[in-house]
Amino acid sequence: MDLYTALQRPRPYERQASIWTDPRIAPQMLRAHLDSSSDSASYAPGRIDETVSFLVDALRLSRGSSLVDLGCGPGLYAERFARAGVQVTGVDISEHSIAYALDRAHGKGLDIEYRVQSYCDPFGSDCFDAAMLVWEDFGVLSPGERRAVLENVRRSLRPGGRFALDVASEKQLPDPDDGAAGTWEAYEAGFFRDHPHVVMRETWLFSETHSFCETSVVVDGGITVYQNHQTVFSVRRIVDELEDAGFSVETVGDDLRGTPYSGESLQIGVVAVKPQ
Repeated sequence: MDLYTALQRPRPYERQASIWTDPRIAPQMLRAHLDSSSDSASYAPGRIDETVSFLVDALRLSRGSSLVDLGCGPGLYAERFARAGVQVTGVDISEHSIAYALDRAHGKGLDIEYRVQSYCDPFGSDCFDAAMLVWEDFGVLSPGERRAVLENVRRSLRPGGRFALDVASEKQLPDPDDGAAGTWEAYEAGFFRDHPHVVMRETWLFSETHSFCETSVVVDGGITVYQNHQTVFSVRRIVDELEDAGFSVETVGDDLRGTPYSGESLQIGVVAVKPQ
């Protein structure tokens, strides 16, 4: 690929290289997950604690309940639920994160099942009491992928099982006049590479899909394009997607910490139920 082609506007949800599976980026992703001072890959520890506390009640979890943590990363939530007596299965596409999570669970004596798998593929049938998908991961998916995930979640839950997710609200939609010219920076070493490289960044808006794409073009002798899509939701749109997939929405808030819905938050937190 030449640089001119790499810098062109992508199609909605078009993806080239993936930061989640690129072995050159995996160590930096893990460090970002574990960085307690930043929300760049996982929420800060205090927020994770608040989320777990809320979800134990909202998902009706008790000792012995089964939970599937989708996009579990290095197991930051899974460990907390396991310590509360919940039987946790973590699913993530990153082999690096799962290897770390398995090692941590073994070292702490926690009985957590971890799977290297995309949650766009089926992960069970009538076997979980609850499911969760946090850090706005649902919105990075195309409409077809989102539908597949919801079908997989519904299939995996027992009747009456609950599903919690958070999504980006419309407050996150970038201003079309901001950053229109793009930016570039040169690094001796950084997030994308451990050797000298240049990163060229641009944000693209797609009104037809209520989404935007943050593109990073990395130049280091070769050219690699990483595209991070995010869909923004109104309450109506996320409720419609869940109901169309056969769920009943139980609660809507500003997050998954129990904050009542205000319409001013950067996020929307939802708990939905699979009918009995």
